Amino acid sequence: MNEKVSVNTEIPSPYIENKGRLYRLKRKLTYAFAFRLLNKYLSQKNNLEILEIGTGSGFFLDFAREVFTNSHFSGVEYDERLLAETAARAPHAKLIQGNAENFELGQGRFDLVVSFQVIEHLYNPGAMLENVLKHLKPGGLFLVTTPNLSGLGARWMGEKWHGYREDHVSLMSKNDWDRIIVSHGFKPLYTGSTFFSGVPILNRLPLGIFNWALLIIFGSFPWSSGEAYVGLYKA
Repeated sequence: MNEKVSVNTEIPSPYIENKGRLYRLKRKLTYAFAFRLLNKYLSQKNNLEILEIGTGSGFFLDFAREVFTNSHFSGVEYDERLLAETAARAPHAKLIQGNAENFELGQGRFDLVVSFQVIEHLYNPGAMLENVLKHLKPGGLFLVTTPNLSGLGARWMGEKWHGYREDHVSLMSKNDWDRIIVSHGFKPLYTGSTFFSGVPILNRLPLGIFNWALLIIFGSFPWSSGEAYVGLYKA
């Protein structure tokens, strides 16, 4: 029996991203908060085993090589088109095609597992959490982001909120994500959410400057009303 997935390979992938230099800079700024958060809690910054679940177009694995020197990088991606994008952008990473719910790369292997805007695509997010815990070393870190149903964007925009998509099959509020991740054996180090990207008027000039400044300077706050959930956990 074929596994149930939310990826539709019959249509062009909406997750293949622009290759221009300015766009790359924008993506680098969006990941800056993640690197700051990880640097705060990681006991060492080099010689790490790092895994990204859902590599998308490969920007995190590209930037991470500059931050975590002499480290080894792996990635799992279900969509082979995105896997090709990642391979071109991050040739230093070892990549496999696989489902986040059931891939196998070695128990207790990784110091750090990250997953950005992926878990909402899974019909069984709990299976992914079990798999992450299995792959982490004792004390290893797990960083996850996902759209936040308790955010201002979701509440104000209702059914017009851009988080509602056919392939977003497991949307939850910040508090629900806190609860389910802890219930799968993780210890929270930081949980919060980002800012106002889901409210169109707050994401356009001139107000968008304020929103982007918050994202660049702070990344997220320990509150429940931002656009995307951010959770850092310890195995």
